[in-house]
This record gives sequence, structure tokens and C-alpha cells, in this order.
Amino acid sequence: MKKILFVSICVLMAVLSGNAVYGQGFSGPGSGVNTGQAQTVTVIQAMNLPNKSLVILTGNIVQSLGREKYLFRDSTGDITVEIDRELWILLNLSVNVADRVEIGGKMDVEKRKIEVDVKYMKKL
Repeated sequence: MKKILFVSICVLMAVLSGNAVYGQGFSGPGSGVNTGQAQTVTVIQAMNLPNKSLVILTGNIVQSLGREKYLFRDSTGDITVEIDRELWILLNLSVNVADRVEIGGKMDVEKRKIEVDVKYMKKL
């Protein structure tokens, strides 16, 4: 419970500061992050980025895939995103397929999967 509270407070502070987690912290040799700033990209561009790249996407969440996974769509394609239940609760956010959203997160690229681990989200 303490861990969830701590993570919730950290995310809330980042959202309220307007920095939404990006541009903060160390981004150099050994950090595993290509840039200290998130890139605003399309789905098709995101799918070609390396693991741990920070991205911002704008589009729609069109389907729940179960287990905190959702199908996100923009005009260039679809990508799986992982949105932790705690983030939905923290942001007190409810969206439907017609709602445009901005999501920010980290690319999670493995041999057989490409998805975005969402750390920030807002309804536009």
C-alpha cells in the first residue's frame, strides 16, 4: 500500500508540474534512454524506435485487450499500450473510443512485442 501511495504521489507531482515525467532525471551513458525528452510521434514512427525511448502519442483508445493492455489508434495505425490500473485511479480518468487522448510513456520493445508502457495520460 505504501508503494502504491508513493508511486501515486510521484506521478501526481509530475502531472501537476506540467512536465509529465519527461525531461527529468539523468539521460546519458548507461541510462538506457535515447533522449531526455519525449518525442511526439505517430504510431508507425513509435514502432520503429528503440527500447526505452520516451514517446508522446495522440489518438484514441479503441479496445481493452485485458490485463491492463489496450489497443491505441491514430491515423497511421494501432499499437498496444499498457496502462496500469493505478494510473486510471490516480488521474480519475474515464475515456471511451470517441475521446481523443494524449499518452506519454516508454517504448517496450522485445522480439515478439512492441508496446508503450504509459506513464502519463490526458483527455484532449
